[in-house]
Amino acid sequence: MSVHETEPDASSSATLPGAPVRFPLRAKLAAFAGLLLLAHVLGVGWAALRLTSDHVDRAQRAMQLAIIEAVTRDIEAELAQANDGLDAIGRVVVDESLDVETRLTLAKILVESNEVLDNALLYTAEGTEPEPIVEASAAKLVAPDPLPAALREEAIERNVATGEAVADSHGPRVLVVLPIRFQGEVTGLVASLVPLSGIQQRVELTASAHFAHMPDALFVVDEQLRILAHPDRERAAALASAADEPILAGLDPGALRAKFSTTGEYTRPGGSQVVGTVVGMESRPWALVAQVPTEFAYEPIVDMRNVVVITVSVAAVIALIAAFLLARRITSPLHQLSRFANALSQRNFKTRVDIHTSDELAMVGRAMSQAAAELESSERRIRQELEIRSDLGRYLPAELVDKVVKREQDMGLGGRRREITVMFADVVAFTPLTEKLPPEQVVQILNELFTIVTEIVFRHGGTVDKFIGDCVMAMWGAPTAQPDHAARALEAAEEIISWLEIGNASWEEKYGISVRIAIGINSGEAVVGNVGSESRMEYTAIGTTVNVAARLEAIARPQQILISEQTARLAGEGFQLTPVGERTLAGQQEPLRLFEVVT
Repeated sequence: MSVHETEPDASSSATLPGAPVRFPLRAKLAAFAGLLLLAHVLGVGWAALRLTSDHVDRAQRAMQLAIIEAVTRDIEAELAQANDGLDAIGRVVVDESLDVETRLTLAKILVESNEVLDNALLYTAEGTEPEPIVEASAAKLVAPDPLPAALREEAIERNVATGEAVADSHGPRVLVVLPIRFQGEVTGLVASLVPLSGIQQRVELTASAHFAHMPDALFVVDEQLRILAHPDRERAAALASAADEPILAGLDPGALRAKFSTTGEYTRPGGSQVVGTVVGMESRPWALVAQVPTEFAYEPIVDMRNVVVITVSVAAVIALIAAFLLARRITSPLHQLSRFANALSQRNFKTRVDIHTSDELAMVGRAMSQAAAELESSERRIRQELEIRSDLGRYLPAELVDKVVKREQDMGLGGRRREITVMFADVVAFTPLTEKLPPEQVVQILNELFTIVTEIVFRHGGTVDKFIGDCVMAMWGAPTAQPDHAARALEAAEEIISWLEIGNASWEEKYGISVRIAIGINSGEAVVGNVGSESRMEYTAIGTTVNVAARLEAIARPQQILISEQTARLAGEGFQLTPVGERTLAGQQEPLRLFEVVT
């Protein structure tokens, strides 16, 4: 056996005892192993045989539950997206700030932009007179008229109701209904025959991945025990009945409206045995079923029994022979590993240990050496990442920096439509200022101003989009959605105006000048993402919302915060606002009501 260690810890070596060992460890290991292995190997083998069946059974059931829960989460996410789309449509159709044509146009846009919805149905409060908003794929759908009374009552009580599934040429659909509320009263209902194609695809993929070549291994049923999603797409499309499945025998359809689960072994028609699990969904009157043949579920038990018998027999024979040899090979490398571990504990990651015993101890040595190398490398990476984060933080918001460093941010060109609030803050009379002061002092003043403005924007959760000469563009609501983005923007603007009084006192003393800022703020939808080229891009927002904010800044007086009516509405009542009338901005056909934030 050859043992070599690079850069040994001299202090640790000096502490090793020098007196001869009276009872060597290898002798102890050999004697101990010889006595215990014979008894314990047989005991372990017997216990393993006894417990294997229970473990495999629990593992099979746990796997089925895990698969069902994963599919359930996907179903909930799919329907939640539909609910969100319908809720947004409901809010649009009662928005009194918009005319009827604009409301219907926005509602159609919401249907087209929702990945799940391809139709929406607007009803009166009594569930009659449906007004459809459909895409081409749903043009032939027949809207229920009127809505069932029980469904309407459930929707009003729970804010959402799920009706019965109906067959369609593209697969089953399920009726989802939400109430439309205005000033606390239900003024109508919005519904959709939501296609279950996404759920069907998820069931097919999951069944293919976990239950290949097993028919009826995974499917979804409604309270009438009709199949909504199944690996066999035709059965789902026909809403075939699954009432003849033994696993569903005696199941109370009413129980599907409360979360429950049951598992067991069942005999299917034809005599085949299955191990199955049924789980009811809490939010929908549906249940998910997973079942596999018994011979497949318990196949590992037979294999395990054979492995245990062979392993116990061989181990009992080899144990006595190998005990002494292994003990002798273990003791010497253990001293080296102990010293190496001590070096690692002192963060001496450059040390390496090299053990040539061709056994597990050699593997441990290599693993520990690799761990030391990884620890050394990780410290370098941590330092580099901190440097990268610090550098990127000069250009990008902190949340975007984290996503870029973690490779979670999509670096491709393009963007997504988001509801945001945009602020432009511009230095008033900047040209006379540049003529009065040397360029170096002008740059110094702008740097000080932009530094404080950036800190204020970040403190209120905003994103500094860009610096345009003497102007700052910031936004709220991206890259992370913020429900109070308008209020955050106004709070930041107020703080900027307040801080400017302190800044001007310093600049008056240093340079004999004072800086005044005009601020324009607007809220609405914009496309947010990467704009530019593959080699040079920037994260920014584009759209009418941004243009209006820039126009407001252009007409704002010095030290004035000028906002749109949309921003005023979203910001809430926590601000002192003064109406300044209506103005028709460049590029806008309709005049906008404007407000001034009183600081």
